[in-house]
Amino acid sequence: MKCTIAPKSLSIGYKPFTFWGNTSKFATLYGDKRYQCLILHVEPFNPESTKGKELQKEIQKIVGFEISEMRNFKLKNHEVYIPLELMRKEEKLKIVKHFTEEQYKRITTEK
Repeated sequence: MKCTIAPKSLSIGYKPFTFWGNTSKFATLYGDKRYQCLILHVEPFNPESTKGKELQKEIQKIVGFEISEMRNFKLKNHEVYIPLELMRKEEKLKIVKHFTEEQYKRITTEK
């Protein structure tokens, strides 16, 4: 995994390390005031995809939250947003970790 830190914001980007060449960012950890989310880029090369929207509903149901009640920024259909405060409890952190690992496996085996 390759990690990049943005110089002007509190964000860390994660890119899978592969031998296939160009890869896109898999996740971004946004710590700045507006976002404060882990964002999974589930269809990074396809902004028209609705895969993120489907997975957003899935993780919301599993963890028990509604992103529209917690955040007021515009969501992209190809990304999944998980507020950082949900991961304060160990049980929810484990669920988010497993969900993230499954998405990572999915995108790294699609190549």
